[in-house]
Amino acid sequence: MHFRTVLRNIFSTWAGYAVTLLVGFLLAPFVVHHLGTSNYGTWTLLSSLTGYFGLLDLGLRQSVGRFVARHMALSDDAGVNRTITNALALLGAAGAAAFLGAIILGSSVGIFHIEERFQSDARLALLIAGATISIALPMSVFNAVLFSLERFDVITGITILGALTRTTLILSALSRGHGMVALAVVTLLSGSLEYTLAALCAKKMYPPLRPRLAFIERACCKQLFTFGIYRFIWIVANQLIFYTDSVVIGIFLNTAAITYYAIAGSLINYGRNIISLTADTFFPTASHLDAHSDAAGLRNLLVDGTRITLTIGLPLCMGFMFLGKQFIVLWMGPAYAVSSLYLIVLAIPQFTSMPQYISAMILVGMARHKKLAFVVMAEGIANLLLSIILIRRVGLIGVAWGTAIPHLLSTGVVIPILTLRALDMRWRDYFLRAFLRPLVAAAPSAALCFTFSRLVLRPAWAAFGLEVAAIACVSGIASYYLCLSAERRASIWQGAKIKRVRELVSVDPGT
Repeated sequence: MHFRTVLRNIFSTWAGYAVTLLVGFLLAPFVVHHLGTSNYGTWTLLSSLTGYFGLLDLGLRQSVGRFVARHMALSDDAGVNRTITNALALLGAAGAAAFLGAIILGSSVGIFHIEERFQSDARLALLIAGATISIALPMSVFNAVLFSLERFDVITGITILGALTRTTLILSALSRGHGMVALAVVTLLSGSLEYTLAALCAKKMYPPLRPRLAFIERACCKQLFTFGIYRFIWIVANQLIFYTDSVVIGIFLNTAAITYYAIAGSLINYGRNIISLTADTFFPTASHLDAHSDAAGLRNLLVDGTRITLTIGLPLCMGFMFLGKQFIVLWMGPAYAVSSLYLIVLAIPQFTSMPQYISAMILVGMARHKKLAFVVMAEGIANLLLSIILIRRVGLIGVAWGTAIPHLLSTGVVIPILTLRALDMRWRDYFLRAFLRPLVAAAPSAALCFTFSRLVLRPAWAAFGLEVAAIACVSGIASYYLCLSAERRASIWQGAKIKRVRELVSVDPGT
């Protein structure tokens, strides 16, 4: 994979995430104000309920991505069309099941504590939301084509267009006095727009794409399902790891304690999402290399991916540990400063976890993720049990340690062992090639983080912004010279020169 393509894909996914995050952050107060507390709570409940229907894909969407990428690498157009056709059939059935589930939930909406005056709207909104999921499941296969073509920039562009369209329609609908039904309709329309554009782009960028009923066969469906079911186990296990802590706290302590813990957990999740989006861009390449049995290429991919995720992740983790208290005090207020303690504990396993995202993507790309799924499930069960034991002994901090300890063992020991065995790579080579340079490059920014944490006693937004800018600058310069080879640095500048030349050529000489 060309290095400039890697950078384009990474920055594209970040841009999409940033826009989505910003839109959600700015739109939330407007929606709450216009819907009202009860109506907004009802809408949130319905969104959560229909969101679970997304699990009906049983991991098939990533399964499609893996096999489409593999067939493309082998120039097997028939294989691509066969995969897409069978995926459409399977996910179409899953979509029908989702809509049926929405109908059943709509008929029993009274079991939830929804005000009677909102119940009829809730039923209709639930049916519309179910229709949205039923369309999204099968149509998502066209994203897999763009994904396999490594056109993350196109996917991001569609995502941003959808987010802006959705925001505009929501502002218009709520300003005119409409409620949750209008929100459901807007979600259906904007989602349909995104998936239609993805299908059109997929067809344009991959002209041989021609799904046909004649391609449906049991063997292909079984292949997709067998691969996807372990991805599904992985997804469920991650839900267990990252979303059961609040339940444990609510049972053994109180809901107020959840808030203090959730502040720290949300920051960790934002960091995890940045690294996860980065690692996802390597998945098609892993499938391509595996299709050609290129073991050396996969080892190089592991080294490059680990370097990149460490270069991004190490400053994030150090920021959480040393500057987390400053940020939380500024963001939430001094009363929530104690959340920084839970943030420190939760950040500890991220030092080993973040570089292993690329390991997971490579194992999935090689279809060697069966053991990985069960490792993550074991971690989730250990997390739950250990959190229950420790919260009864040491309180809220016990939940943080109950999450951190299994995650540290899983990502620091077990997953690297599985990956290195799959790639026939030695620990010494892995550490020297992938870890050494990013660790050295992170040392100056680590010193800065520690120094700022000691010097700044009364944080302010302006000063905090300067701290972050200084750390980012030092980290960027050190990583540029230590983590990138001379060839990679030249590649970046060459790409910039080519872009500048194109801009100059495109200018009208008469202007």
